Amino acid sequence: MNTVIKEKLGGLKKSMNEFQQALRNFTVDENNIMEFTELLAEHMRKLNYDCVSIDMAGNVIGKINGYGCADEIVIISHMDYEKNSGVPEFKSGIISALYAGALIKHALVPLDGNVRVCCIPRAECCDFGIEYLFEQTLKDEARLIKGILLSEPTGLNLHVGHKGRMEYNIKVKGRFDTSVFGQKGIEILSELFPLLNELKKVSLHMPRDYNLGTSSLKIKDVRYNGLYGGSADKEIEVVVDRIFVPEESSDLILDKAASIARNIYKENQGVTVNTALAQRKIKTGKGYEAVLNVRHDPWLMPVNHPFVASSMEVLNENGFKAALGYWHSIVTEGSYTFSRLNIPTIGFGAGREDSAEPAGAGEIFNSVYGQTLIIYRRIGMQSFGWSADAI
Repeated sequence: MNTVIKEKLGGLKKSMNEFQQALRNFTVDENNIMEFTELLAEHMRKLNYDCVSIDMAGNVIGKINGYGCADEIVIISHMDYEKNSGVPEFKSGIISALYAGALIKHALVPLDGNVRVCCIPRAECCDFGIEYLFEQTLKDEARLIKGILLSEPTGLNLHVGHKGRMEYNIKVKGRFDTSVFGQKGIEILSELFPLLNELKKVSLHMPRDYNLGTSSLKIKDVRYNGLYGGSADKEIEVVVDRIFVPEESSDLILDKAASIARNIYKENQGVTVNTALAQRKIKTGKGYEAVLNVRHDPWLMPVNHPFVASSMEVLNENGFKAALGYWHSIVTEGSYTFSRLNIPTIGFGAGREDSAEPAGAGEIFNSVYGQTLIIYRRIGMQSFGWSADAI
């Protein structure tokens, strides 16, 4: 069956290259995101997907029907439409995912269950697309889903986790004794410096995970409202971008940040300290609205899980020389599918997370082949040596 799959992939090569060029020429932003999703949905229909839809959150969902109803595999890629929201070049993942589904369809790959190919819209560090997909669109089918394949850059290796990321605010409000300072600039620095200095100290002693690497802390923004107006009350707000490993939790990180701020400003009378996750307000082109916390949980699949083991086995049997790895700088929908839903999740795709250069056509071609092999090994029927002529 593997020979049949590879032969049929060759027949899709021209279409794949043309689609890759079309996506390269399309600059995605929040004003044309619906146009982009319609482009993806229409291309799925041209590739003869059995069912194609776009839900209220803007998720594009294509379905390839299998010959049984035992298990389902979901391939997930994503589309960014805000700056700094994820992978610098995400379109390679979309191409790989769409054509893996098309290859399964065109090669008549015998599967025990269905394959769904989902392209998820994503804003910076927000899971609104994937949450809506599983809580609304696929809520009746979720129990059948036995595996998630993330079409993200892995350098054609198999990735099984990454660190978490959150954005939070530290707000300090009240009266600050700065009467000895005559210049506004000095006043701001005198009130902010102790907090920023303590956060810098924390950043130098971050927890480390053996597989995922070290946590980090970065000051993203500083706001101060005490420059103008007659009120003696002033407010400091520090926005923190925090990367964290599984040994930490978002609640403990927030508690520690609040404790640091309270220790610094404890001598000032009438000062209050609050910490909270930052939030983003989302409104999709179809009218869906949500307010979500800016947080992705860390996740780490067991390397001895059958889904991981079978995927590594089939890749290496077919010449990929794949290694197990982890993402170190990007976040993926595995933060939701594995950390929150406990659905076995792995990643395999073209390109590298630390490169803004798009993956080449040859690497995308191999990514499609590898994703198809992984799915066939996971939910494929025994073909007993069928040949292309027999099919």
